Amino acid sequence: MNIKHFPLHLGLGFALAIVGVVSHAPTAQAQSGNQSDTTGAIITTSDIVNGALVSSEGGELVIVYITRPIEDAVNGAASLVNQQLAAGNLPVLSTDTPTAIPLTIQQNLEVLVTANGNVSASAAQIESALVSAGADATLAANLVASLRGLNSGGTVDAAQFQAAIEAYNALINGSPDSFVIEIPEELRAIRSVLGILLNAGLALNQ
Repeated sequence: MNIKHFPLHLGLGFALAIVGVVSHAPTAQAQSGNQSDTTGAIITTSDIVNGALVSSEGGELVIVYITRPIEDAVNGAASLVNQQLAAGNLPVLSTDTPTAIPLTIQQNLEVLVTANGNVSASAAQIESALVSAGADATLAANLVASLRGLNSGGTVDAAQFQAAIEAYNALINGSPDSFVIEIPEELRAIRSVLGILLNAGLALNQ
């Protein structure tokens, strides 16, 4: 039986679109698909790309938020998360263990997502903890790399947000059962940060 329940996954299809940016070509938003919250199905590439129109002339695909209010809401949540991490009072998601996340982990995550401080040292500690808990080393490294500067300046780049969600879900899918039965505190903190950002966008997509 697969014990990797949906609550461990994060969905992002509601918030992002692909637009084709080419000479003399109209831009088109992708279909938003099913409204996914933090207990929804894992995000896939089709959640983002499906329905996008790209000129046959070629061009650049740019990932953007579907609406400016969603972008503003996510950025506002990022600023709040940065403050909560700095104060050591990052809330946990309702589906997680209702105990406080250790202060040292919040401090390391703050440095990582704001890119303010010794980012390399904080990243190494988070990555090492994930691997020690049973995560695949490559998947752990990918997740940590995707989080570098995610909330920097209270602004969340849409493409990086997508990459972070995909890296998180890949880690969950590629981890042994023992890892997801008792997830490490570092992953619980990461999940809280990403979940808060997602929920901020969901609130404007009802």
